[in-house]
Amino acid sequence: MSQQPRLTDADVELYLQDHPEFFIGKDDLLADMRIPHETGAATSLIERQLQVHRDRNIELRQRLSDLLENARRNDQLFSKTRRLILALIGADSWLALQAALDDSLRNDFGVDSWAMLHFTERNIERPLIGIRSHEQQRAVLRLFKGHRAICGQLDNRDIATLLGQDTTTMRSVASAQIRGQDNFGVLSLGSSNPGHYRTSMDTLFLDYICDVLALRLQQTPVAR
Repeated sequence: MSQQPRLTDADVELYLQDHPEFFIGKDDLLADMRIPHETGAATSLIERQLQVHRDRNIELRQRLSDLLENARRNDQLFSKTRRLILALIGADSWLALQAALDDSLRNDFGVDSWAMLHFTERNIERPLIGIRSHEQQRAVLRLFKGHRAICGQLDNRDIATLLGQDTTTMRSVASAQIRGQDNFGVLSLGSSNPGHYRTSMDTLFLDYICDVLALRLQQTPVAR
């Protein structure tokens, strides 16, 4: 007489995966089944399944909440950026561009301190900040170490340099280069919070604003 093959745990597990409806209508069988719980107590299979589904639902709800929150933040960022771009397009001078930036960065984005440095030989006056010396321009660009933008905590003197100041109380900075056809410079945002601008942050928004500025600065006169 041939010996019947013995079912293994893997065989049972595979069968139940292929037949998830197996326990439907088998209430007596379910009533007798017990599986170990994390606490060491015993619970019915249905109770355990319900707990698993609850945990998964909580996780899914949290993921959905995170997605909705990210969408809300992105929508707000888009609205603020749109207002800024329209203001820059409507500006008819470098001073008007400066004013549009100041209004948006301070009031819409809540930036503590900011500066746009112009690498130019033109005689410009504050609030515009011009850097005529090629050595000073190179000193600023060296802070970027070959990158288009930088973000994070720097030496206080370097942050002050990027903000066009002798000294500063800002403790972190985000900076990007303005690379136009006939004009170059740097746009910098400063924060008094050391952890506000971090090296891991994405500078896509700042790069985008600098690209717009590169076009608008070459299209508009210094003053009207």
